[in-house]
Amino acid sequence: MTGNSLYLTIFSINLIYVVVNIYAFLLKMLYVPTAYKEVFGELYPARDSLANLFIMQALELPYIFFVYRPEVLFCLNATSMLFTTSYIVVLTKGYFFLEFYTPKKLMFFQHPIVVCWIVLLLPVFGIIEFTPIFKTVMTIVVMLLEIGYIAHLDRCRVMVIKEIRSIEEDEFSNETDFPVIFARRVKWLPLLLCVLLIVTFLINQPIAKMVRDIIMIVISVWFAIYSLNPHRNAKKLPKALKNKEEAEDIPSPTKYRLTEKYCKETQDKLIEIVRNKKLYLEEHITMNDLIDIMHTNKNYLSEVIARSEYQSFYKLINTMRIEHACELLQNDSSLKLEQVALESGFTSGSSFSQIFKRIMNVTPKEYISTIHAE
Repeated sequence: MTGNSLYLTIFSINLIYVVVNIYAFLLKMLYVPTAYKEVFGELYPARDSLANLFIMQALELPYIFFVYRPEVLFCLNATSMLFTTSYIVVLTKGYFFLEFYTPKKLMFFQHPIVVCWIVLLLPVFGIIEFTPIFKTVMTIVVMLLEIGYIAHLDRCRVMVIKEIRSIEEDEFSNETDFPVIFARRVKWLPLLLCVLLIVTFLINQPIAKMVRDIIMIVISVWFAIYSLNPHRNAKKLPKALKNKEEAEDIPSPTKYRLTEKYCKETQDKLIEIVRNKKLYLEEHITMNDLIDIMHTNKNYLSEVIARSEYQSFYKLINTMRIEHACELLQNDSSLKLEQVALESGFTSGSSFSQIFKRIMNVTPKEYISTIHAE
């Protein structure tokens, strides 16, 4: 590829990248799916922050005219990396924890980036020379800032996973039934995106920037398709809203705490029903199944379980499954673990082994060894 054709390619990719992000910004700000119009704010609580992230990419527009100027590329890669990482933190807090940043709070959160950006612009405008010393010092400063924002992002990631796990364990007995298992599998994506930006910044070459732009264009196009063809089933929304309205009529346990006596009686009744009916042997039993059987509501039953020794529906069911598995092994320790797992209500031998170790503090094989020792 000749110099002119390479320049044209880099120019075109960067222009496409900027245009796609401006389009994504307009789409996020102006487009509201008709089916979700009444509940759009609930489904997309961090819309403004995401829109700001897209429009920030327009700062890369000047690069089109200065592709081969190293000080311009250095400034661009540094600020793009820092702004993107900080906005991912803001997005995470807004979407998962409904913690929104006021303009003043956002300015305080990002003011180190703004200061850094101003310093990086000095050689771009010819105020100071872009020397190796300047580049080295600013690389250290930028990377220290990036590490700080990534540490903040990782704390958010841990909090999100903890919240997701807590919600899922209140509803389901098997991890394979967890509705956001995909979200847990892609929990590293924001950090991987940050790694991509860091690598591009450290290489600081036009071709590396072009490769990064191509990857980001794919992500932005996917977002546009995702927004125009929402993944949520609109037909289910009315039912969901109806259930929400019905739930509001049920007294919340935070307002109406159950008495100790009532809580203990319900706990005894709950455990008796689960044991006698052997509900724990059903692979895909959920909290809703238990609510129907006990003719109660979710708020009350959730409080009863939370105040019991089990603390969550997930632990309640799986503790009884492990107890059942122990009985099977005591009666016949030659049974295959996969068979014991399936007969105890688990969906696989691997999940059985993990939960067995978590509850019994020994592996199934170690437990079998103790049986033989006796």
